[in-house]
Amino acid sequence: MSVTEPVRSPRRRAPRNSLNPDRILDAAITLLDRDGAEAFTMRALAEELGVGTMAVYSHFRGKDEISDAVAQRLMDTIELPSTGAGDPRGELREVCRGVYRLFTEHPSALQLLTIRPLRGDDAIAVIDRMLELLRRTGLDRTDAARAHVALMQYTVGSALWNTRRARAMCEEGVRERVHSKLGALSADRYPALVSLAPELLRVQDDGGAQYEHGLDAMLEGLLGGGHGL
Repeated sequence: MSVTEPVRSPRRRAPRNSLNPDRILDAAITLLDRDGAEAFTMRALAEELGVGTMAVYSHFRGKDEISDAVAQRLMDTIELPSTGAGDPRGELREVCRGVYRLFTEHPSALQLLTIRPLRGDDAIAVIDRMLELLRRTGLDRTDAARAHVALMQYTVGSALWNTRRARAMCEEGVRERVHSKLGALSADRYPALVSLAPELLRVQDDGGAQYEHGLDAMLEGLLGGGHGL
């Protein structure tokens, strides 16, 4: 008596000859944003694409080359103002906001920055334009360099803080536990925190607006005198 073999669903694979560098980079960005840099492997990327691992290697030599290409593509999304086109302070603000949006909309770019420094013409162009704008505001060479580093530290740090906080607060019960803990604090021991808890929670939940509030304050301080950095 013959035994009928169970029917197995075939693995979904990409159509023949449909794989190209753009599809690979699209899948890499999706994988990095969803699962994080620690889960990014050539095998995971191939599975995301529905192809064999060697098919990916036919377009890129390895994970590092793909990571660099992803970083290049993401940095290319930052719009830079035309040189000498307008108010340098306003243009500088827009560049900083563009960097912040990139890192919050694509956490993969932020992870790549910490694991493998961003490189390529687009990353260099952002740095160059920020320095050029800072010099146009009247800062001297040293103050322009210090202001650039301060703005990038604040922007990257804010993006990291807000993306991690947003992810943590999405977990079930976390928001309630935070509110409960703050509500249970002693007003005698922590008078300022208890008094300002509602305002503190509100501004922390509004990450983008809070970033821009701090950015405006930084620009006012840095460009108002340019000293003490």
